[in-house]
Amino acid sequence: MDAVLHPELERALDFYLQQRKAPPEVYEHSVGHLPSVTFFSVAKLQQLLNNPLLMPSWVTLMANGSIVPLETAALQKIVQNKTLMFMDKGPVDEHLKRGGALLLEGLDILDPDINAFVAKVDLALPCALSNCAAFLSQSGVEAYSGHCDTDDVLVIQVEGRKRWRVFAPQQRRYVDNILDNSKLGRQLADFTLCPGDVLYVRAGVPHRCETVDEYSLHLSFDLVDRTPNIEQITHEANSRYNRNCAPAYSTPAGVTDRYLALLNSERFRNDLAAATAHVKKDAMTFRERIGRACAVRALDKLARNKG
Repeated sequence: MDAVLHPELERALDFYLQQRKAPPEVYEHSVGHLPSVTFFSVAKLQQLLNNPLLMPSWVTLMANGSIVPLETAALQKIVQNKTLMFMDKGPVDEHLKRGGALLLEGLDILDPDINAFVAKVDLALPCALSNCAAFLSQSGVEAYSGHCDTDDVLVIQVEGRKRWRVFAPQQRRYVDNILDNSKLGRQLADFTLCPGDVLYVRAGVPHRCETVDEYSLHLSFDLVDRTPNIEQITHEANSRYNRNCAPAYSTPAGVTDRYLALLNSERFRNDLAAATAHVKKDAMTFRERIGRACAVRALDKLARNKG
């Protein structure tokens, strides 16, 4: 994508590219990297939440230490034999009034400037289709407890202050990433993100956050690794092994050797590289289509004529 970035996002991109060039072992915190943050705000978040077509799957609402179910807030109306879906925002509004926390997913779909930024973020990764979410928390209520992420994360603090406690890195994994105090490990750092601060945290690094002010708003960019995973790789390997398996009555070690030989073969490795390139190309094309989610401009001339 050749879209011109918002100047603040251009500065955030510079920080990100520095981290990708020499990734930190645990995290990197840049204080005041953005002199001001105007590209997003609580007012912008409220504007997005007020979209009547936003459905419960976009929103995670926390109150009293648990997730508030929103499925019953999804409604529909039949118009000329078509089902129009919308959402009653009453539960969201009430819980936020009482100090709840909220996570809004899909900002790269809802905001063209953020999508343009994430497109450039993805280009700096081997194979990725990243996500962007807004985290709004109020004093005493957080969207997440202690945890570690499966992928690297880029954070921009937008409003308010957020205290971060960062712990010694653990093995990157896809399961058991919600951690109580006994599983967080050894604390390495304790710092506070202020508006304009930018943070890069590596996958597998446990952390716990606490809202210092009345409220905090930050954007979190999950740098999702789309490289073919072990399930996809073994599915293909199993399919090939079933067409070219070990001789009958082979020992388990013989079966394993045959399977490993298949995995390590030049042909299989080349096919995996080609599959990864295909996934990346598809992700880039999909990112371009996301960029057109808010791109109906054909009526501009009619609006100008009327003006």
